[in-house]
Order: sequence, then C-alpha cells, then structure tokens
Amino acid sequence: MSEDSPSIGTLAQLAAVFVAGGTGATLRVLLSGRIEQALVERLPYAGVLVVNLIGCLLIGFAAAVITTSHWRNIVLGGLLGGFTTYSAFALLSVDLVGHQRWGVLATQIGTHLVGGVLCVWAGFWAARTLGFGAAAG
Repeated sequence: MSEDSPSIGTLAQLAAVFVAGGTGATLRVLLSGRIEQALVERLPYAGVLVVNLIGCLLIGFAAAVITTSHWRNIVLGGLLGGFTTYSAFALLSVDLVGHQRWGVLATQIGTHLVGGVLCVWAGFWAARTLGFGAAAG
C-alpha cells in the first residue's frame, strides 16, 4: 500500500459510517412515512419536521456523551447524519413556495431552525442531567 492509501482501520471506519448512514436514512424514510400518514389531515409535511427535530435531540445527546472520534463519526456523521436531512427540508420549502403556501412555509422554516437548535440543546441537557459521559463533568 502506498503512503497515500487509506489504512485498513480507516477503511473499516468508512465502511461503518457507510452502513450507519444507510441505516439512518432507512429509519428516516420509515418514520417520516408513518408520521405523514398519521398527521396528513392535521399537520401536512410533518414527517420531515418531526424526524429532523428527533434527530437534533439525538445528535445533541450523542454529541454530549460520545467522546471518541471513531464513534462520533459512526453515530453523529453516519447514523444520525443519515437520519436527519437538510435536503428534504429544503425541497419541502421549495415545494411550499411553488404552491404558494406561505404560512406553512414560514412555520416549517421557523420550527426547523428554532426547534432544531432547542432540540440539540435539550439533548445536551438530558445527557448532563442523566450523568452520561463527558457531559456529566
């Protein structure tokens, strides 16, 4: 192997991130589909929003608890990175503009931004409160 080639450990890490990302994306599709079906009458477009907020909460918690770069890459970058989706949020926003659903658009954008930040903070808070890992110190 040349000096520029990734090591076996690096390849294993990348494979783990790949599998975790696919798992996160699959979970996102399944959960957002269920949410859309359950709330289509009362809260259209809720699937992407709810999944992203749950993902933000989990990312905050995991970031507070997981201290090794190996597991942070797998869990935060792979699993939860695949689970949450900025691109779906952006596509939904463009769709709402195209249908001139200005109120829903404003609600979606505001809730994603403010709610996302609050959920990440809540994840950190929960990890500290429950005494997990580095967050406990």
